[in-house]
Amino acid sequence: MCYHVSNESDVETLKAEFKLPVDKLEQFKKRYDFNGFEKPFLPVMTTPRSLDLYRWRLVPSNVTDEKAFKFNTLNATNHDLFNRDKMWWKYAKHNRCLVLCTGFFEPHYPDLNDKKNYESWYIKPLEKKFFAMGAIYSTWKGINTFAIVTQDASPLVGAIHNDGKRQPLILKGDAALSWMIPGLNENEIMDLTYFQYPDDKLSAYRVIDGVYSNQIDTNLPEVLNPYGHPFRRAA
Repeated sequence: MCYHVSNESDVETLKAEFKLPVDKLEQFKKRYDFNGFEKPFLPVMTTPRSLDLYRWRLVPSNVTDEKAFKFNTLNATNHDLFNRDKMWWKYAKHNRCLVLCTGFFEPHYPDLNDKKNYESWYIKPLEKKFFAMGAIYSTWKGINTFAIVTQDASPLVGAIHNDGKRQPLILKGDAALSWMIPGLNENEIMDLTYFQYPDDKLSAYRVIDGVYSNQIDTNLPEVLNPYGHPFRRAA
């Protein structure tokens, strides 16, 4: 699953890359490690001409008290998007967006029987500055909240994220533009969720162990360094 992403670019870089106004992004702060469980705001596109900040962790519009809403909605599995027993289908049908980030983190378990010991790995685009991750969103009490769609992992990411073998839906080119088109039918949407970002366009390497630990301050540039570089622990 995808619970940690990075966005090391500032507003000016976003503006230059996407050639869009950034008035709505004045509160955007770059981070080297966004922890989804902290419900951060990330840059999002709903059309090729708009850029906004949405909050990570989808909250259905009919929820009255978020604290009482106990579901983990950071991710939405593509296989369940149109399962009417799940909550996702109406958002997948009508509310799709692209979440922009510069990379994401996944754990790797050298021994799948020992979940206490893991390696932290970082995956980023090999040639581009940003990933565009397919997501769905809900407007809750005036706040746009999202869940990142996940798919079966590619061979490269599956070898890294060997517990579950899932990865975020990373879109590019026509697939990214199509994800934002309103009025797609369910089959068209599902076809897009099987889009596979090429492994040979990914850069993946081990970073400091402990990205998922609250004992280490991972919102530092060093978290993106290959494993073995110096790292400052939280005080």
